[in-house]
Amino acid sequence: MRNHLLKRTFQAFSGVLLGLVLVFWVLSRATTTATTTATTTDSDVGSDYFLPQSLPAPVFSLQSHAGTPVSSNEFPGKILAVFFGYTSCPDICPLTLSHLSQALVELGENAGRVQVLFVTVDPERDTASRMKEYLAAFGPSFLGLRGEEAEIRVVADGFGAYFRKNNEEGNYTVDHTARVFIVDGSARIPLTFPLEATPLEMARDLTLLLEDPSG
Repeated sequence: MRNHLLKRTFQAFSGVLLGLVLVFWVLSRATTTATTTATTTDSDVGSDYFLPQSLPAPVFSLQSHAGTPVSSNEFPGKILAVFFGYTSCPDICPLTLSHLSQALVELGENAGRVQVLFVTVDPERDTASRMKEYLAAFGPSFLGLRGEEAEIRVVADGFGAYFRKNNEEGNYTVDHTARVFIVDGSARIPLTFPLEATPLEMARDLTLLLEDPSG
C-alpha cells in the first residue's frame, strides 16, 4: 500500500513538473514567435518544438483497441507519439490525428519508427471496436488505448495532461489537453506538439529526433 502511494505521488509530481515546464516553454515560445512574425511568410516552417530539457515519461499499461494489454515500453527502437483524446471530439482530435498522419507520410521510410498511441479520455463511449474503426481513417499503425477512467487519469497525470467531462449525461463533450507528447527511446519527453504544429513541422522535428544517436 505504501509503495503504491509513493508511486502515485511520484507520478503526480512528475506530471505537475511537466505541466509547469510546458507552460514556461509555451510562454517563452510565444514571445519569440511574436518578434519574428514580421519576417516570416506563410510558406515558412516555424521554429522547432523541442523542450529546453527533456523530461521523464511515465511507463504505463492499458488495453489496445485489439483487446490486448499494451505497455509503453513494448516498442523498442520506436518513438512514441502519445495523444489524449476521444472519438466523439468534434475538432481538435481529428485535426491532430490528421496532422500526425500527414507527418508520417512526410517521414517516408522512417514512418515505421514512430508509433502513434491514441489514449481515450472517454472510455465510456470509446469501445475497442469504435476506436479501431475511428483510427483506421488516419493510419493502419495508429493504436488506440483504453482502460478504466481511473487508470487513464493516472497516465494523463504522469504526462501533465488533463481531461474533464462537461456533462454527465447525454451527448457530452470532454475538455482535454490538445498536445502530442513525444517519447524517445530513452523514455524521455524531448518535445511536444501543440495544436498549431503543422505536419511539416512535426516531420522535421521527428526526423531530427530519429537522427539523434543519443535518442
